[in-house]
Amino acid sequence: MFSFGKNWKNFLQTLNEERINTAKKSLVDFLRLENLNGKTFLDIGSGSGLFSLVAKKLGAQKIVSIDVDPFSVACTKYLCEQAGKDSNWLIYENSVLNEEFMGGLGKFDVVYAWGSLHHTGNMWQAIERAAQHVKGGGLFQLAIYNRVDERWGSKFWLNLKKRYNNSPIIIKCLIEIGYMSKLIAYYIIRGRNPIGVVKDFKRKRGMSWRHDIIDWLGGYPYEFATVEEIFLFMKKKFPDFKLENIKTTNGLGNNQFLFKRD
Repeated sequence: MFSFGKNWKNFLQTLNEERINTAKKSLVDFLRLENLNGKTFLDIGSGSGLFSLVAKKLGAQKIVSIDVDPFSVACTKYLCEQAGKDSNWLIYENSVLNEEFMGGLGKFDVVYAWGSLHHTGNMWQAIERAAQHVKGGGLFQLAIYNRVDERWGSKFWLNLKKRYNNSPIIIKCLIEIGYMSKLIAYYIIRGRNPIGVVKDFKRKRGMSWRHDIIDWLGGYPYEFATVEEIFLFMKKKFPDFKLENIKTTNGLGNNQFLFKRD
């Protein structure tokens, strides 16, 4: 399994107020809320801890951050300490697939699972477990990799991710450089300024383009689903959830969903 936490530990060295404010805006815009005052927030797959920190800054009454990667947990704890060690911010090294652990967490006003559940090794069960922790009237923000059934689509990347994770560090570096070079060439061919693309990436979510690329290449286990597959699953398992917001892609990126529980 790829250690997302080691990658995000490096990302924290670039974290500043500009990135934090950008992440805040991306969260409230998609949730369609002005703030999280008085709300409880469950961050499943906290990664760098950035969006748990954002929840605190937006006024969340209680935050629970969980991640199976000890390095990600360390990143989240670091941000918690930097923010003043709030006793209402709880951080656990555990898995959304651990039924006994999840059963003790209760339900939340906002359950946030952005780009994490497709890396658990059992995506559908992970989505079900996460959704179970949404309160009545609560929100479930979910981001899942899109399924692309083409020659260079999802199955190709599944095999490449396996190869990347099984390679020595020098080969990993070469794969990273090759992929970034191809992306830059693609931007130029499409008439886009690569520097502008990188800046725009940071502007939209407060994340780092380079660290996100490493996250993408190394992200294994790796599962994916079409928008329709997500809709059908949620309709079958959680008929009391209604779609509030959506952002889709035709490529390999994340389809983003916001469900509200009646």
